[in-house]
Amino acid sequence: MISDERGRRVVNYLLERSIHNVEELETQTKLTRRQLEYSLDKINEWLSENGEMPLKIENNRIVVSEKNREHFFTHLEKRLPAKDYWMNSEERIKYLFLLLFYFYEDYFSVNHFVDAFGVGKTTIINDLKKLNMELAQQAISVEYSRKMGYHLVGSEASIRYYLMKMILWDFTEHQSTFIYDLFIEKNDLADFKETKQLVEEKLEKYSITFVENRLTEFIYTFIFLKQRISSEELVTEKQYKAAAMIPMKEYQFSDELLKSYGISNQEAILYVCSWILGLSIGKPDKMTKDYETIMDLVKRISIRFEALSGIRFSDEEKVVRQLYAHFRPAYYRLLFKLPIINPLNVKIKEEYNELYGIVEEALKPIASLFEEPVPEDEVAFLTMHFASLCSSAEDRQYSKKVALIVCPNGIGSSSILYTELKALFPELSFIGPVETNKVETLDDSYDLIFSTVPNVRLFYTKKLVYVVSPIMSTTEKYRLISDVYTHIGNFNFKIPRVDKLLTIIDKYGQIENRDGLEKELADYLIQGEEPSVEVPDEGPRLDQITAPDMIQTNVKAGNWEEAIRLSAAPLLKNRKISRDYIETMIQTAKDEGPYMVIAKHVALPHARPEEGALDLGISITVLDYPIIFGSKENDPVKYIFCLSAPRNNRHLNAMAELVNLLDDQHFYELLDSTSDPQKIYAYICKQSELLHSED
Repeated sequence: MISDERGRRVVNYLLERSIHNVEELETQTKLTRRQLEYSLDKINEWLSENGEMPLKIENNRIVVSEKNREHFFTHLEKRLPAKDYWMNSEERIKYLFLLLFYFYEDYFSVNHFVDAFGVGKTTIINDLKKLNMELAQQAISVEYSRKMGYHLVGSEASIRYYLMKMILWDFTEHQSTFIYDLFIEKNDLADFKETKQLVEEKLEKYSITFVENRLTEFIYTFIFLKQRISSEELVTEKQYKAAAMIPMKEYQFSDELLKSYGISNQEAILYVCSWILGLSIGKPDKMTKDYETIMDLVKRISIRFEALSGIRFSDEEKVVRQLYAHFRPAYYRLLFKLPIINPLNVKIKEEYNELYGIVEEALKPIASLFEEPVPEDEVAFLTMHFASLCSSAEDRQYSKKVALIVCPNGIGSSSILYTELKALFPELSFIGPVETNKVETLDDSYDLIFSTVPNVRLFYTKKLVYVVSPIMSTTEKYRLISDVYTHIGNFNFKIPRVDKLLTIIDKYGQIENRDGLEKELADYLIQGEEPSVEVPDEGPRLDQITAPDMIQTNVKAGNWEEAIRLSAAPLLKNRKISRDYIETMIQTAKDEGPYMVIAKHVALPHARPEEGALDLGISITVLDYPIIFGSKENDPVKYIFCLSAPRNNRHLNAMAELVNLLDDQHFYELLDSTSDPQKIYAYICKQSELLHSED
């Protein structure tokens, strides 16, 4: 048996590919060479003991045979006997919390823990100290008294929040249920499959839909929670609007589910109802009690995003439907302070930095509803949705090889992954994205699978399986292209190996920045046949799409229509727009209201590219006297930034810089105090340099 966490971690990564580079495996598993070699030795011992051929390790490569993979699958599908497993410190700390959380009425001493884990008292004391340090972040502690033994102290809402976040973290970051399965088995808790069957029956009855991963998280968390929520003494003291929640199908689901376990107190029903609302997918075609409230917020976010980004979506219905599906649960997570973890948060901010800043700004007005800023993880999720909506990837013709995309993480991740893969492999035809549990219902007319999680069931399809991140770095894209073309071949394109190129370069010269060169080579090799452009790949900066002759100060206008015409004049003069573009901006404002007023005293008029946007540019106009545009929140308008964007997302880098400037009080002071366009332009250039030097 694989009897420790390191071994399980290594096996999970070995399953992803048939050939591994040792250095890459070190990086992926976060193990030292010595630790990795030890784990590989143990795995080979275990394989030999079971009559299997060991892993082939030579020339810095590890080869996983088909028989090795099948044996690993068989092992992972079996539940590991508790007595055979040796927990590391991190696992003991989680297990300690689960003991104190679930058996909250039991008496625990150090000796109980020593017997449970088979370690010494000093180790247990150290583990309790580490647990206390982690719990302190939620104002929780583990305390001891002779009467009660070791027990959790803190608000019930915080204690439950910590459990939810711990499970979320393990499921999203590590895709691991192991420690929870171990606890369930060892303590004879409710069976996961039985609970899943009951939950799914109730969900189907009330037409409530979860993303696949959210359903798994809910079931595990519910197994641990139901013991505490059955107690009328352990209440969260949350403020629920019972009158609004009772008519909801989520309330009826919660009521019926809890009654199945003999739980009938209303606080528990309201708690589970709020939790379900924060997990289930919003359905824009269902007129629920909260439909108008949520849809109004979704439209406000969409309109504000369009105004800030300069992008006008052609299919508004598609936009609001996709955003509604995500935002309804997000609204309740924010309202009821439920945890969320976005494992792609850092990557999203790196790969979609400009877009992230615009989405963050677009969400600011609604943050007041929740009395605190929208968390970064939520902003990142919405950024994924907007990124997929902004994508202009074209449909490809059918090709010989067909790839199935499997993504149990929801629409945002699925859309991003679909777009990334289509760009990387234009010769493939794609099916999906689908959830893992739908794969078995499909015919097998596909050749390979791209999945965001290393699910054992996928490997039983006998297809090539590639585990990928929805948002990939350059290195990850390069490795994926190399792996795919190694297996399926490509007569049109053979990707050279970066490490081989570096070896050749080493022979003939000294490399000063190896990491930088490696990244740039990988970037170049995965670009494909793109036309050369004068500006960086992320798009031009703000100072590159404006100029002193596009900046006007002390402009006199009699009304908002005249103000827009005057602000657009420099763009017209510089042949950035046609006259029709100006008339369209004015007509759109008449039809849709003052969408262009994006902040206090600031307007950003623009129209769709096809309405007469000839070249990328932005003019800056400072009015002599502020003008009423019809925006209750932000009138009167004094500063007008008129945008022309022929391509729908090429200008996002510049718009992200503009959003930063609009939070800069010194910028407004300069606009008010000078009549010299050169000074304003110089300030923009300086701020742009500062912003990019931070990157």
